Amino acid sequence: PIASLTKLMTASVVLDHEVALNQIVSLKNSDDVGGAKLWVNDGDRMSVGDLFYATLVASANNAANALARTTGLSKSEFVEEMNARTKDWQLTQTHFVDSSGIEVGNVSTPREMAQLAQKVFSHERIQKITTTATKFIRVTNTKTSKKMVNTNWMLWKPQYDDVWVTAGKTGFLDESGWNLVVTVRPSKNDTRELLIVLFGASSRTASFEDADRLASWAWDVYKWNPLSS
Repeated sequence: PIASLTKLMTASVVLDHEVALNQIVSLKNSDDVGGAKLWVNDGDRMSVGDLFYATLVASANNAANALARTTGLSKSEFVEEMNARTKDWQLTQTHFVDSSGIEVGNVSTPREMAQLAQKVFSHERIQKITTTATKFIRVTNTKTSKKMVNTNWMLWKPQYDDVWVTAGKTGFLDESGWNLVVTVRPSKNDTRELLIVLFGASSRTASFEDADRLASWAWDVYKWNPLSS
């Protein structure tokens, strides 16, 4: 199970539907499927743009479900579109059953997750959102703000200052352990970018520590040659 890494495909589908980011959407009690969520009341409203941040920064499941609804597709139609995309991308071991990642039926392999992430991270908006450490989003009907803190500690914990994160997403279920997909460089202007996928870490801390060690090892033992023109 890939848990909330699922949200990368959800965001990709919504982006391709070109839903206006300033469109205001109501969150519903039915969007809440458990797990991480935005603490809001039924009918609270916010922009599609802020839903993207709640989905990819704070990994809120109800935000992901509300975001999927903005396409005008039913739940089953949205999942069908997610799976149609995996077929187009020839990801034969990847399958989705919901848009949030709460279901254990959302599955993939590390190799296919890397392929999926590479495609989704090519969106500049996804890069921008997933590298945002904190974000205040606005509940328009109550005129209040909520602080979103990125679940990817590699963005803001000082022990990871030795890497420059260019995109990423975390995920957790009891059945999956701690999952992480992240792209990193040694520094902002260094082009030696790595895409790392980790499934089943024993703790949130372990997932980031392992990614950090893997990146350092790869940069130490491999040589990057300039691409031929």
